[in-house]
Amino acid sequence: MTFSKLSISTAALLISGSALAAQSLPEGFYLQGQIGLSQLQGADFSGQIGGGSQSVATDFDDGYGLRFALGKEVVAWSNSNIGTRIELEFAYQNNDADAVNFSGNGPAPEGNVSGDVSSASLFANVLFDFKQSGKFTPFAGFGLGLTRSDLDVVYGPGVVIRGDDTNFAAQAIVGVSYAVNEQTSLVFDARYARAFDVASPRLAPSGALTGVVEDDLDSFSINAGLRFRF
Repeated sequence: MTFSKLSISTAALLISGSALAAQSLPEGFYLQGQIGLSQLQGADFSGQIGGGSQSVATDFDDGYGLRFALGKEVVAWSNSNIGTRIELEFAYQNNDADAVNFSGNGPAPEGNVSGDVSSASLFANVLFDFKQSGKFTPFAGFGLGLTRSDLDVVYGPGVVIRGDDTNFAAQAIVGVSYAVNEQTSLVFDARYARAFDVASPRLAPSGALTGVVEDDLDSFSINAGLRFRF
C-alpha cells in the first residue's frame, strides 16, 4: 500500500512538534521521529477450530509505520569508539490483509479478503553508536517491550479474525545517522520486530465463536526521520 496524505501530514506535524518540545528538555537528551515502510510477514494463525486443529494462513500488504523516541547517551557506558544510548520508544504500524488460506477449506485461497492488522508498541531500546571522524555514524541495537495488536481480518462468507492482544515483543535495529549540525541529525534504520504469541478469536459470519487462533507477528521496516539533541 502507499502512504496516505493524512499519514505523511501527521508524521510531519508530530516530528515538528518533537523539535519544539525538545527545546525544554535537559541537556544530553534527544527526541527522534521517524516514518517508514513496514512489511508484516505472513502469519499462520493456528488453533482448535470446529473441534479440530486448523490454521488460517494470512499474507499482508506493505504498510506504514510511525516511531517516536526519547533518549539519552549514557556517558558511563561510552568511550571514544562506541557511544551507548538508551531510549523509550513508541511505535505504530498498520498493514492491510492481502490473502487468506484456511486449512479447513482445502488448498484454494479464500475470497473476499479485507481488513487489517495494526499494532502499537512501547520499547526500551539500547543502541551503540560506532563513532567516526565524519558526519556519518553507524549504529546497532535492540529493544524489549510490549506490543498491543489489533486484528480485524475478514474472508470468505464473512468469517472474521477479530480481537486485540498485548504481548511481549523484541526488536533488532541497524542504521546510520548523518549530522546536519550539532543538534540535528538525519536518521535511517532497518528493524526486525516480533510480537510473541498473539491470539485472537475466530468468528463465524453469525458472530458465533468458532475458536481462538494464535501466532507470532514478525515485521520488517525501513525508516527515516530526524533526531534533535539538547
